[in-house]
Order: sequence, then C-alpha cells, then structure tokens
Amino acid sequence: MGDYSRTSINTSINTGTVIGVCCNVFGAGLTPKHIPDFSWGLQDPEEYEFEKAVMDINNWKKMKNKILTEPEKKVLQHIFDNRNY
Repeated sequence: MGDYSRTSINTSINTGTVIGVCCNVFGAGLTPKHIPDFSWGLQDPEEYEFEKAVMDINNWKKMKNKILTEPEKKVLQHIFDNRNY
C-alpha cells in the first residue's frame, strides 16, 4: 500500500493486492489485485486530482504539526505524471 493511500471502514483487501500512492479505496466487494496510483474508488475508479490529493495530504500533516515539503511534492508530481493505467 503506497504512501498517503487510505481505505474505508470494512474494505476487504485481497492477499497480494498492490495499492498505489495516493489512493482512496472504497466500494463494495473485494479489491482488485492492482489499484493504480491516484485512484479514487473501486467500481469505475476516477482519477484523484493531483491538487486535491496535495490539499488532503497537507490537511492530514497539519494535524501532526508537519507540512508537505517541496521535494515530497515533486516526487508525488513525478509519480502522478508517469502513471500507467
């Protein structure tokens, strides 16, 4: 499971499932074996928009008195720009 990914309550993850970076995993049934980076949902997954993902990460980090650094943001941007679906 990649950094900054999360699942909803009662999500059933298959053994060996690979969940990418910045995914929001929710929906009925078992997860597929591969969930690409920046995916939103399971059934007909949508793209998790980059700026929305960064905003959500910043909000989460603020609760821990941290910030998303520019080098971290550049790595995430690189992953987003080079995704394979």
